[in-house]
Amino acid sequence: MKAAVLLTLLMLMGCNATIAKKNSAVPMSAVPLTAEESATAARVSEVGKEIFARDIRTAEASDLLLERIYPGNYPNFVGWVAYPNQEDYTVSFYEKNPEQVSIIADVIYDKNGIPEISIEPKREPSQTEISMLNARLAALENGVNSCSHHFNTVVVPGENEEEWDVFILAANMDPHAVQIGGHTKVSVSKATPTITRTTPLSKSCLVINKIGGDVPEGAEIHMLTVSHVLSAYPAETHAYLSLLHTIPFAVITERGVWLVKDGNIEFAPKTKSGER
Repeated sequence: MKAAVLLTLLMLMGCNATIAKKNSAVPMSAVPLTAEESATAARVSEVGKEIFARDIRTAEASDLLLERIYPGNYPNFVGWVAYPNQEDYTVSFYEKNPEQVSIIADVIYDKNGIPEISIEPKREPSQTEISMLNARLAALENGVNSCSHHFNTVVVPGENEEEWDVFILAANMDPHAVQIGGHTKVSVSKATPTITRTTPLSKSCLVINKIGGDVPEGAEIHMLTVSHVLSAYPAETHAYLSLLHTIPFAVITERGVWLVKDGNIEFAPKTKSGER
């Protein structure tokens, strides 16, 4: 039987990854989540799933479009956005000059995930599309960093209904590499492409190899363990990455240990005996 390198919570028991509540000897990890904390974790999870869904559609749509057009014919190309249609998602690609935004193509997915490509459709972009595209362009000016030479973007409705949240996702070309660090969330006003907040989602450019250089031959990695110090919860990108790489995460924050699997975020509190 193959050995299994299982980076599970059992490896975390000795880690001092929790803090005590003020004026209390009870570690935070032993305190069940409040309703507000549960709601926050659920919201982060749903946003991570939405990022994944739009990102996957965009990647596939880009490949399909490149089979149909010559990019040099569109010198004013400025990018794309993915947004819901009545059945799934549409990914639209745009050119922009000082006077107007025009559509290069729509890739429309139906309820079965089958795409239909329309090159230079005879329609004008909606105000929502233009707002999303402008948010993307504004965020790119502020959200990239030195963690990668390649960044993907996903625009989703912000927690504030007057804003878009643009996720600037650091990427790499190695299919075995999980890009944990380098991602940024940029909140942009819907009314004007004004950046209201820039939120780094990591403190480093951490990349983890799913194969693992120190893993014995024949072993398998079943879970990745990471620390997250910028918030008490996992980030949206942890949920996104668990789906993108089909591997669970154990995310250690000051609040305790969180399990992130298939985009779902669950808290793993200590029991009274100290076990998880």
